[in-house]
Amino acid sequence: MSFNYVEGESLIMALKDLAVSSGSACTSASLEPSYVLRALGMNDELAHSSIRFSLGRFTTEEEIDYTIDLVRKSIGRLRDLSPLWEMYKQGVDLNSIEWAHH
Repeated sequence: MSFNYVEGESLIMALKDLAVSSGSACTSASLEPSYVLRALGMNDELAHSSIRFSLGRFTTEEEIDYTIDLVRKSIGRLRDLSPLWEMYKQGVDLNSIEWAHH
């Protein structure tokens, strides 16, 4: 799943009680966006905001409800810290901005 204006690694740290990662097991240590998500046409920013949830056959409905609640709260907190989210809410077209490269 991808969440605009939330860095995937920050969300993973906020969800430390859950089994989540930023990509497949063989690439989760890489800082590069998933080549699979890129192949699907996802831009780098959205690919960087993607996390993978793991479920098992013993996962309960209560655990899924807990996960949904925790993800919503965590995304809200992280977006509150995001200047990009604030710009988006103000109607700024972020694709039209020329960003400085370091």
